[in-house]
Amino acid sequence: MVTLNAIFLTPAYNPAGLYNPLLLALAFVAFRRFGDSSELHATVAAFASGAVLAAWGLVQAGPLGMARAEGFFLTPAINAGMINLFLVPLLAAVMLGRREGLLLAVGVLFAAALFAADSRGGFLGLTIGLATAAILAMRAGLLQRRGVVAAFALLVAGFLLVLALQAIPWGPTAKELPADSVARAESSQSRLELYALSWNTWLERPLIGTGYLTFSYALERNRSKVPSYGESNETWFAHNDYLQTLQELGPAGLAAFLAVTGLPLLLAYRKVPSLPAERRPGAVAAAAGLASMAGHAMVDFPFFIPVCLVLYGALLGALDRQLAQERGIAPPASSAGPVFRAARAGALLLAALVLLRPLLAEWSSAWGLRKFAAGQGPSAALWLGLASSIEPADWRYHWYAGQFWDAQAADSGKREAARLAVAAYMGGVNANPLEPKSLLGLISMNLRYRDLLDAPADPRTLQEWMARAETLAPYRAEVREVRARLGAAK
Repeated sequence: MVTLNAIFLTPAYNPAGLYNPLLLALAFVAFRRFGDSSELHATVAAFASGAVLAAWGLVQAGPLGMARAEGFFLTPAINAGMINLFLVPLLAAVMLGRREGLLLAVGVLFAAALFAADSRGGFLGLTIGLATAAILAMRAGLLQRRGVVAAFALLVAGFLLVLALQAIPWGPTAKELPADSVARAESSQSRLELYALSWNTWLERPLIGTGYLTFSYALERNRSKVPSYGESNETWFAHNDYLQTLQELGPAGLAAFLAVTGLPLLLAYRKVPSLPAERRPGAVAAAAGLASMAGHAMVDFPFFIPVCLVLYGALLGALDRQLAQERGIAPPASSAGPVFRAARAGALLLAALVLLRPLLAEWSSAWGLRKFAAGQGPSAALWLGLASSIEPADWRYHWYAGQFWDAQAADSGKREAARLAVAAYMGGVNANPLEPKSLLGLISMNLRYRDLLDAPADPRTLQEWMARAETLAPYRAEVREVRARLGAAK
């Protein structure tokens, strides 16, 4: 659904609509096809990488004195979502009787990192994940009272470790930890405002949605309805993946999303009792991890974060592989004929070509911008033009080219440069009618270089463009600036 929306339906194409589903699917396929040994090695490697990220979060909470650890991510919520995908399956294993020393030590590390992130969404995900683990463990007849106590003790140890790190006087780099009760209340109010905005935006296009990753444009148009965000704070997310999926992909997209988050848990609940004994712990741990992210998605945006999608896909594949062993019967081997294999190869080739285009465009654009910064005009023009030709649906590449030719027109006063700038900005408008930057570029070109343009826009057209830009982003500073210049030019 995401890929179809990104290619055919959204008014604002974003290549993330191609790559985010791909990451989840590749991780699922990889873990689904692993044998026991390969899955063990991949799991150990993943946990080792996660432990490094968790350790960095503790450095932030301790020596760096950050109030909330962000790890290598943009927000504590993303950090907490990633940590839960390691911590919850580990705690589920402890609840089922696994209590090796290294496992417990790593668990304390992840628990401490979660408390250092101090994300309410992370704590919600932890609670839902552990509740799922307990329910499935009871269904499987594996829940141990001592295991539950051990898991709780592990969480307490992680909490105490964070308190100890924060209590150490680390020196001049440490910061005072602010009381954040007011900030949390404001954050809760912000979420309610974002939820209302997302719901009302969906009502504008209730059948097919507004397009993947278009929530930020809705926020720009309706900042007055989200006063807690002021005039400059930005977010791409409604902080509720279920609601944002409904808004952006419509009811069909929400149904597909619910199938990804809910169906695996329902299948696990039904099938766990009939699994071979050696398969039940793995199924319970994987399902608990999936439940943690599904719960976290109620108040944050883990399903839009690549690392979370990869880990979710891996757990989904691991769970599906375990459930396929129901009653000890392995799934039948593939007996695909030559026609099927040829069709599959063709589909894979087509998918590779579709996915390669955004990469080529991004590389061309990055190289062109580098040449632009180095003052190598002809080379910059070549690479920036190539980027917009490879991926014409992505407005950013038209905008970059417009900026380049705008600068050339300012430096040289050549008509050709002004014409190419206008053409590039117009390409950006056509590619993404929700983004006002290209409109502002068009207006600015007509105000500054009218003498260089063969057919400059008339005053009425300029006013129409300006009104459209003000509708799209009424509080954006550059919109106000161009409005002032247009008014002064009368």
